[in-house]
Amino acid sequence: MREVLECAVESAPDLSVVGAARDAESAFTAVEETSPDIVLMDLALPGMDGIAATRTLVHQHPLVRVMVLSASCTRALVFDALAAGAWGYFVKAGPLEELLHGIREVSEGRRCLAATAQALLDR
Repeated sequence: MREVLECAVESAPDLSVVGAARDAESAFTAVEETSPDIVLMDLALPGMDGIAATRTLVHQHPLVRVMVLSASCTRALVFDALAAGAWGYFVKAGPLEELLHGIREVSEGRRCLAATAQALLDR
């Protein structure tokens, strides 16, 4: 999935990938080395879950904007991700254009959620 996302993001003329990681510890190292604007964070990580990793990353690098990308989308997960400091929440099975739009919105300093995530919070 990570490789597919890398290709999709790289195919957009205004976006680029500066790093990739398999787990939270590798993500922390990659952020130190590459200073990205945005990190796409999976919730299902080996070792440390994505919510805890988001919280840690936001604490250590307050200028980095974390966007959660998950196979699951429940009200509790969306709420927990936002409470941990995520700028966005997107679903892996969602439309690619929705994710790319979200990346652009977050890069402009606007929080953005997938339509399914937003609908859960609007209830």
